[in-house]
This record gives sequence, C-alpha cells and structure tokens, in this order.
Amino acid sequence: MELEKLIRENLRNYNAYEPEEQPEGDGWVQLNSTDNAYPPIQEILDDLKLAIENKDLLRKYPDSLALEVRKAVLNQLLRDKDTLTNRNTVFVGNGSSDILDVIFKVFVNLGDEVIIFYPTFGLYKVLANLYGAKITEIKLDDKFKIPESVYNQKGKLLFINSPNDPSGKSFDNDTILKICHNFPGIVVVDEAYADFSEYTCLPLLKNVKNLIVCRSFSKAFSLASLRIGYALADASIVKEMNSVKLPFNTNYIAQHAALSCIKHRNKVYDQNKNIITERKRLSEILNKYAGVSVQPSDANFIFIKFDDKSTTLKFLWDLKDIKILVRHFSKPDLYNYIRITVGTKEENNKFLQAFNTVADKYL
Repeated sequence: MELEKLIRENLRNYNAYEPEEQPEGDGWVQLNSTDNAYPPIQEILDDLKLAIENKDLLRKYPDSLALEVRKAVLNQLLRDKDTLTNRNTVFVGNGSSDILDVIFKVFVNLGDEVIIFYPTFGLYKVLANLYGAKITEIKLDDKFKIPESVYNQKGKLLFINSPNDPSGKSFDNDTILKICHNFPGIVVVDEAYADFSEYTCLPLLKNVKNLIVCRSFSKAFSLASLRIGYALADASIVKEMNSVKLPFNTNYIAQHAALSCIKHRNKVYDQNKNIITERKRLSEILNKYAGVSVQPSDANFIFIKFDDKSTTLKFLWDLKDIKILVRHFSKPDLYNYIRITVGTKEENNKFLQAFNTVADKYL
C-alpha cells in the first residue's frame, strides 16, 4: 500500500494546527495558552456531579440539536445583547473548532476563496488548507487595525477574530458592518474572548444576513476541556449547519455544563473581573520597562512588544528556564512579541518577579 497515493492531494503539504506547549512535571506557571486561569465555580461543579450521577441519561444519546442549550442561550445568556431571538438562529457545536469546521463544510468548495487577516487565530488557515480553499491573507496595520483594502475583497468566507488572537484587540461594529455590506460571501466573527470585553457584534445580526457570530464556553466559563460553544446566524444558515454536522456532536455532560454556566453566569462574570483587574495591572507594570510596550487588550491575555528581537527570545528562554511559559510566534512581523495569558494574582506575581529578574539582565 502506497499511502501517499491514497490520501487526498491537498493533504500532502498540509500543516496541522499546533496547540500551545504542554509542560511535563509540577511547578510550572503556564501563561502560554488562553484558557481561563480559574476553575469553574463550585455551583457548576456541583451541577456536573449531579449530571454524572444520572446513570439513566449517561447511557442514552444526548439531544442531537441541544435544544435546551439553544433556548437558554437566547432567553438568558444573551437576552440583554439586542440580538436574534429565534432558537432556530442558534447552532451548538463541540467547541469553536467544531463550529468553524461545520462552516467550511457548508460553504467551501475546492478552490473557493477564503479571506483571513494576519496575524490571527491559526485554525482559520489550517481549515482553509484542509478544505482546499484559496487563501487571501490581509495584513493588519502596525496597530493591528483592519486596512481599507478589505472592502474590495471577494470570496466565500471572511474570518474576523474579535478580540483578535494574538493582539487582544477588538474590532468596532462600524467596520464589521461595512465589511458585511461589501463582502459577497459569509462573514464569520469569532468572539471566543468577547466575555472579557465590552464589545460584541451580536446586535449586527438583526441588520445583515451574511454574518455568523461564534462564541464559546471554553474561555470565560472555564469549560475548555468539555468542548462546547455556539454560533448565531440567520435561521437559513443554521439549518444548513445542522444538516452537515456530525450526529450528537455535543455530549450530555457538556450540554448540562453549558446550562449550568448560563444559570450561574453572574457569579462567573464576577470571578472574571479578577482577570480584567489583573490584565490592567500587568499592562501598567510591564509598560514601565524601557524597551517594552503592551498592546491594549480586550481578551484574557496581553501582547507585549520588545524593541529588540534578540531580547524577546532571551526573555522567552530565560522565563522557561525558571518554569514560566509564555507564547512566542516565530512568524513575520511577530518576532518581537510575546503573548501572556492573564493568570491568577499569585501566578501573575510569580511572572512579574521573574520578568523583573530577566529585565535586570537585558533591559
């Protein structure tokens, strides 16, 4: 058997998505991934325990369309967001990655054009390559803003990550609305980090039909390991997404956890205020160092720039030597940057102490 001749042609030069480094052993301060620094609140853990103890429901298949979650998303979680109100406009998926994959399944034929900004979340490009799309990459400006050239783009899909990973910057609704009006295809706004921000484009769904807004329970609600998220779009789009998704794509435990998150959302939001407070504190302290600047962030991470590229790598490796992981992107125009996830106050203090030690050597 010659496997090379059997696999799809576009997989021969395919590069899979590479998640953040997962350290082995104890004692690490892991600030390189963008999950929540805090575990789920106790009320959610209690509800999960009850769900696991329900032996009858564990042996059965879950609700394939997650109807209770869809209703709760609209009637409770988003009821103050001035957005769509029909449950048929909500799609529930196995995390944001599943939702994005389903969007590609619905819309992209081999060779279709997909518009992606740079820098942004790497999975968009990975999926575009997986489905054999033609990729047009638009570089954000030096302040990580969307350039005017976007309004002339044609294609099937256009992806906006807001707040954007890795910059942490949100994009304003006027820009997103103008893109929707000018782009002939589907505009996908990934709001995985929006619960740490004051901005959302959910209200735009009432004005345009070619917009999909994706959200997640992984970040703000600390459920990254359970894999559940949702998207809002016109009912005709959601119908097609439901037709191509895998059966039972979200499990019973994840659905139950999502319902608990929605029920206890105010207490979760109170816990996340710690992250927002720490984000501000980290930014203010790091901005005081000569040769370092912190980008404004609406996410649960910050993006810092070093004036000197070699200094960036020295910080990266020296921090790792003392068991502190941060994220560096070895890509054009990003060599001078490090992304730091906002940890607990204790974790952030350890990071700041280590950063100061390294700064004494290089800054």
